[in-house]
Amino acid sequence: MTELRATVRLQLNRAFDFLAAAEQVPYFAALGLSHVYLSPIAMARPGSMHGYDVLDPMIVNPELGGEPALATLVQTLHTHGMGAIVDIVPNHMAADVANPWWNDVLAMGRASRFSHYFDIEWNAPDTEGKLWLPMLAVPLEQALARGDMKVERHVGGTTIALNVAGTKLPTSEHSLRLLFDLAGQALPRFKAAADAIDAVRLAMQNEAGREHIDRVIAQLHVDKALMRRFLDLQHYRLAWWRSSGQVVNYRRFFDIDSLVALAMERDDVFDAVHALPLRLIREGMIDGLRIDHIDGLTQPREYLRKLRLRADRAARIDPRQIARRITLHVEKILAHDETLHHDWPVEGTTGYDFMNQVGALQHDPQGHAELAKAWTALTGRSRQFDDEEREARRSLLASSLATDLARCVRAFERYVSDTPERGDITPLALQRSLQEILERMPVYRTYLGTGSASDQDRHTLEHAFERAMKDGNPDHAAYRAYLRRYLLETKARWLNTLSQRRHLQTARRLFEQLSTTLNAKAVEDTAFYRYGVLLSRNEVGSDPRVFSLSPRRFHAIMQQRAETWPRSLLATATHDHKRGEDIRARLAVLSERAPWFVDQASQWVTELEGPSRPSRRALWMLFQTVLAAWPLGLDSGDTQAMSAFAERVEQWLLKAEREAKLQTRWTTPHPAYEDACKAAARDVLLSPQYQTLHRNIQHAARSLDAPGALNGLAAVTLRLTVPGVPDLYQGTDYWDQSLVDPDNRRPVDYQARKATYDGNLLPAQLLSDYRSGVIKQHLIHRLLRARRRWPEMFVHGSYDPQDTMGPRADNIIAFVRRFQSHQLLVAVPRLCATGITEDIPLANKDFWGDTAVTCAYDDGVCTFTDLFTHRTHQASAQGLSARALFSEWPVAVLISESSP
Repeated sequence: MTELRATVRLQLNRAFDFLAAAEQVPYFAALGLSHVYLSPIAMARPGSMHGYDVLDPMIVNPELGGEPALATLVQTLHTHGMGAIVDIVPNHMAADVANPWWNDVLAMGRASRFSHYFDIEWNAPDTEGKLWLPMLAVPLEQALARGDMKVERHVGGTTIALNVAGTKLPTSEHSLRLLFDLAGQALPRFKAAADAIDAVRLAMQNEAGREHIDRVIAQLHVDKALMRRFLDLQHYRLAWWRSSGQVVNYRRFFDIDSLVALAMERDDVFDAVHALPLRLIREGMIDGLRIDHIDGLTQPREYLRKLRLRADRAARIDPRQIARRITLHVEKILAHDETLHHDWPVEGTTGYDFMNQVGALQHDPQGHAELAKAWTALTGRSRQFDDEEREARRSLLASSLATDLARCVRAFERYVSDTPERGDITPLALQRSLQEILERMPVYRTYLGTGSASDQDRHTLEHAFERAMKDGNPDHAAYRAYLRRYLLETKARWLNTLSQRRHLQTARRLFEQLSTTLNAKAVEDTAFYRYGVLLSRNEVGSDPRVFSLSPRRFHAIMQQRAETWPRSLLATATHDHKRGEDIRARLAVLSERAPWFVDQASQWVTELEGPSRPSRRALWMLFQTVLAAWPLGLDSGDTQAMSAFAERVEQWLLKAEREAKLQTRWTTPHPAYEDACKAAARDVLLSPQYQTLHRNIQHAARSLDAPGALNGLAAVTLRLTVPGVPDLYQGTDYWDQSLVDPDNRRPVDYQARKATYDGNLLPAQLLSDYRSGVIKQHLIHRLLRARRRWPEMFVHGSYDPQDTMGPRADNIIAFVRRFQSHQLLVAVPRLCATGITEDIPLANKDFWGDTAVTCAYDDGVCTFTDLFTHRTHQASAQGLSARALFSEWPVAVLISESSP
């Protein structure tokens, strides 16, 4: 088994399957990576580009090549000394008739042997005790009048289905008996949905019987009352798609009706969903798991303990055998200063926290005030992110998440009904109190479980209640006090009856799962598209309120990581990012040039705005995006390339505005406004009428190339040298100027990367041609090679911050990684835009003055060799000169000569 050293995340789909991935393994191995980190491999919806819409978790996706192709990929990895990590999806599945579990529930209702697999509230109000299916284009009565539903007998009469807009839904036993009774035919009884096919086949073996059934079906299509009777006999209720936010009675992934949540706390559900990955572990095919959306589960800690136990058993960890440690990483969004729970048996997170930290480190705190002031003056929107977040939370709870809030209220109401407060605390009071707390939750969720609140959870909830006390409705204070008691003070074991304990646990669970959904949808998928002071701080895992991070704080976080989570993943780009890592690196430069950007953007907005234009808010964000996403080396005279770029920007702007939910939205598009958005994107980049604007934007974008590249190279260096396991998102070995999905999942040109892979290129060559991205590839290769040569230093080595002194002391972050005789000194520049005077990502020598990195050693002297320039540096009591460290190469990574 290969020791986890560095991963590459691959997005698999039918155009890039297991065999296509296997073709790239020699390149990955040569680059120095230890594992490929695969998107979900279970059978998903046909054509899925991500794999999270799982149809059958027990089967390797045939579209990816199935298990034989997976075996080929694994064999290729092992041949090259690499391993595989697989992304699994325990929270949800596709709510699709091709999902055999879901299809059985549609056919059999509560009697289905899979009904408890899903988180369904069968007794929810207004659902008639059925599964609510919000899939009709119009309300049910209109759909009936239009004849939108058709009953179909499949060829050979093997089954009878209800066709709704091309989706063939199974029909219940009672509805089938209605058809057969009306046709004067007998239908054998059956116990499972799968048996219905045989029952119908047996009953329709003769032609006369089939003709009778066909006549009844024809009658259904003209007799609307009879069709309604047939529909009423189903275990599901067909409904208008707009009703889902108010009535749907199955928990969804966020607010996506087509993804249904699993009841993963049930043992048989756990066993079924994990049968495939555990078998692959047992067979030695995979070395680790990435757990998607851990916060959606009922009790993540208990789930992870069970998974760790099963994974270890599958890996045959036994004192009599060689230990084979299966790694577990959780997709967990940590708020600012939030830490992963130490009692979770995992290696760490998937790296969103590091992406936030390194991004904040590269922002100049001095630029925030001017950018925020200009944002408010130009757009009229608040400069405080809190205001946008609160409004987005309130709006979502009243619309697409209203049904989730109502379910949570009902759960608390059931608990209250067994307390002395019953009758005094009304559902409306509970709803308003819950709403005020949910609107102010500072983290994704708490983990109350069945016991007492941890100190961390108590702090989180106290914060939310304090904020509600400060700016919430004073009339709700007494109700909030009761809610606080239910969440924080009442212990389940104190309660008198089993039903009370269950009601409280259910209420807390639904509160926590709604908190998670609300945070993701209101913050990341709404407020991030409304608030645009500087878009580089609007990233998954980031907090726009925390504009920058000091070197001192960054060092403290890295030291804590070395002590507690040394095998956590380090990411700077993911399949979920809003903007590619090098777009964010370029945007960070604007924090150093705030007056310049404010002047430029204000002029451009004035030049472009008009009566048929998007809002000023949208234009401010558009210009940031165009500047940062402008491909390095793109000339505005290249018509074909400019058209391709304009199309990408247009798609981004349309998605951004729909996510913002202000002038247009996914559920209710505003055609005129969206046309204005498309025209604005094209005009900014293509229209002859705005040639001067094109040239000005291109010139401004070019001015970001070198400082943005320097930021990007510094971020790469930190990712590959600080404590943790670096993750390389597919294609980001070159510059990553991707936008939000699907743009960040475009095919990768591996042939180009293989052609430029050359470990012998000289620094001067790489610097002069930095726009090609080869300099980034070279940097990654050299650092991965160092990790492969000295693995213990990166896994077990200490992290020792190094002081800096002189006029540019705050412009360097330096540290030493130590393990036994190995020492690696790393120094990277930050906030150096004013020091770049040539068109290369390198600050000039005069910028540094007599700035130095201090080196504290017992003997006062140490000799280091630069991994890139091979220059020798002598450290002494006076430290290492920044002029010397950064004279030939953008970053300094030095190995001590005492290291073998």
